[in-house]
Amino acid sequence: MAKGQAETKALQERRKAAGYKSAKAFAAHAGVNGDTYTDYEQGRTALSLERAWFFADLLDCTLDELAGRTPPGKAQPLADAGERYIADVYRGSNEDGREVMLNNARFVESTPGYRRGSGHDEGAEAGKVGA
Repeated sequence: MAKGQAETKALQERRKAAGYKSAKAFAAHAGVNGDTYTDYEQGRTALSLERAWFFADLLDCTLDELAGRTPPGKAQPLADAGERYIADVYRGSNEDGREVMLNNARFVESTPGYRRGSGHDEGAEAGKVGA
C-alpha cells in the first residue's frame, strides 16, 4: 500500500484518536519496532495489506479510514463546525440562495492562495444547483 501525505496523516490521526499520544506508545502496544512504525506514519515505509489490517483492527477502524480514503459514492464527513454550518445553510436555501452561495464559492476559488479541498463537488463547479 503506497503511502501519500493524506494517508500518512490519516494513520497518525487514527492513532491519536485511539488515545495513543505517541507513535512509540502505539508501536509498543502493537508489538512493532518503534522506528518501523514511525517510518509508516512518516510515509518512509509502505504498509503491507496485512500490516494495515492489523493496525486498523487495533485502532478500531476500516482500511479506508486508516488510509484517509472516502470510498466512491460515500459522502466525506464535514470537517468542522464552519463546514457543517455552510452545508446546513445551503441545504436550507432555495435555488436563488444556493446560486448566491455558489457564486461566492467561485469568487473565493479565484483568489490567490485558494487551495482546493478533497471534498470539491465538480457539479457545483459547473454551476449545477441540486437539492
